[in-house]
Amino acid sequence: MAVSNDNSQADKSDPALDKALKRFKDSWDYSQKNWHDKWDRDNKLYDNERVYAWYEGVTNTFVPMVFSTIETMVAAFNNASTRFQFKSSDPRMGQSSDTIKAANGLIEEWWDEDQWDLIVEEGGRETFITGMAGNMVSWEGDHPHVESYAMRDMIVDPTIKHPAQLQTPGHYAGRRYFVRKGELDDYEVVDTDPDSKTHGELIPRYKKSKHDTGGAGSNMGQESDKESKEIWSGSVLGRADEDEIIEIWDVDRVVTVKNRKDVIEDVVNPYKQRHEFLMKQKYLNANLEASMDLEAAEKDANSRSKSEAKGVVPFFFFRNYRRLSLFYAKSEIDSIAKEQELLNDMTNMESDYIIRQLSPQRELEPKYSDFIDLVNNDPDTTYPFPPGTLVNIQPPVLQSNSFNNRLNLKNEIRETTAIDQVAKGAQNTADATATEVRAQLNQTGQRIQSKARIFEKDGFYWWGWILMKMMQLYVDEPLAVEVPGGGGMAVFDPAKFAEVDRVSVQLDVDAASKQEEERQAYLTAYQILIQDPTNNPEEIKRRILPKALPKLDQEDLDAITTPAPGQGLPQLPMGGPQGAMAGAPPEGAPPAPAAVPPEVAQPVEEVVNG
Repeated sequence: MAVSNDNSQADKSDPALDKALKRFKDSWDYSQKNWHDKWDRDNKLYDNERVYAWYEGVTNTFVPMVFSTIETMVAAFNNASTRFQFKSSDPRMGQSSDTIKAANGLIEEWWDEDQWDLIVEEGGRETFITGMAGNMVSWEGDHPHVESYAMRDMIVDPTIKHPAQLQTPGHYAGRRYFVRKGELDDYEVVDTDPDSKTHGELIPRYKKSKHDTGGAGSNMGQESDKESKEIWSGSVLGRADEDEIIEIWDVDRVVTVKNRKDVIEDVVNPYKQRHEFLMKQKYLNANLEASMDLEAAEKDANSRSKSEAKGVVPFFFFRNYRRLSLFYAKSEIDSIAKEQELLNDMTNMESDYIIRQLSPQRELEPKYSDFIDLVNNDPDTTYPFPPGTLVNIQPPVLQSNSFNNRLNLKNEIRETTAIDQVAKGAQNTADATATEVRAQLNQTGQRIQSKARIFEKDGFYWWGWILMKMMQLYVDEPLAVEVPGGGGMAVFDPAKFAEVDRVSVQLDVDAASKQEEERQAYLTAYQILIQDPTNNPEEIKRRILPKALPKLDQEDLDAITTPAPGQGLPQLPMGGPQGAMAGAPPEGAPPAPAAVPPEVAQPVEEVVNG
């Protein structure tokens, strides 16, 4: 059968498409084989849906231990003040430097504007349920934007073991999402390529698709039923009204595939492109200042900027229980899934027993079987049967340890997750001593603090690292910002922040704790120093009080510590070379009374008693 030239052209292999689909398939196959079933199980148990129903009876209830455990952890985690701040890793630039303060002010503004508290809450919940949550940071105009994704929709190089590897050549990450059919065809962006003829103008971001009809599938024809099911899992409107988009990033390029058939975008990593542009300007200006001719200066600047420019893969991940050799992490539910389902079965068994007690089964003599349809549970019904013909079937006796068995299962779930019932407010004060209650709360608090530290050193660190890179690339003008914690105003200087090559992140709760420790140390030092009369009280106030009372403005401190005119105690001269004797009254004062001889003095008791 002859094939038209148009079809043969359409069926030609596209290297960029083949590479992108292979990367996606490698990521999907690995996660599907090792994690998809666990994610499905964990989501169902959180939604109170049965997974392992070993007992099937009349009752089909679900004890929501998983839901209450996860939500208790989310609430405790969010109460830990999970915003973060920059903390310089450079010893020359401390936490108190104006550059870091101003950067933290920008972070605080963006946090409120983009509602990152919700990102943290939703990400924390998803992390506790399935073990991981994916996030993407994008730069939109003059601020960053963060979007969260379930791990099923994330694309991750299956060979990596640490997030740092994503920022190295050869590794990749990405996302998979759905849009209304044709929605990306008219999406326009500003052309930022300085060498382009349309620089600064609006241009279509994505290429027109060659396959505008039909659903998604491989680039070599229609997909199988299994492939179709995988493609459209997560779609809201279905293949007739939506397009599947696969977007894969590495440090050099970004490739976007529509419906697994067409590459609609294949561009240089935009952060690498921006970095190259800034480096080129920097080197060109330096070369011209060094009196190089224009042609040589441009050639050198182009060469150096292309070789030194680095892209950013703007994805970070929240991970729960990490394993040493794996990138993917384990959920909270993974360790309690079977105990939860066993608890459901035991609860259903007991419920069925009570039902049989309240509404027992009956047996009827075979010769009256024609009347069996008339038998019901209505107490007013009268049956024309001889006594003993229609009798109740007595259920077996319920074992006395059945309730204790269910209670033990609940306690096992609580012990595994360290979320005791006292943390949920369900503990009766008569059940435990105050010491035991404190120990249970401490255990819960330690588990939550451990998770907060994991988020701080892992997901939040890479979130902060990506923000640092974007601020260095796109914030190119000084900005006046408000310093968090009532620290007044500061100016964010892009030139100084460009010198920062690495930062650490610190949770607000940890930063506040350390600031309080420093404040208490200064307050103690002030109390010790001010009591020594040989010290200079004015210098103590000027140097120590602002650090001991950081919430007060300097103007308020000056007004409080400066005595009013005519106020203050007179200074008595201490003995010394000036000639004043120790203990002598000041000049002009009345003489001190003469001392009373010991033999004349009377005991105090005699004077009082007359």
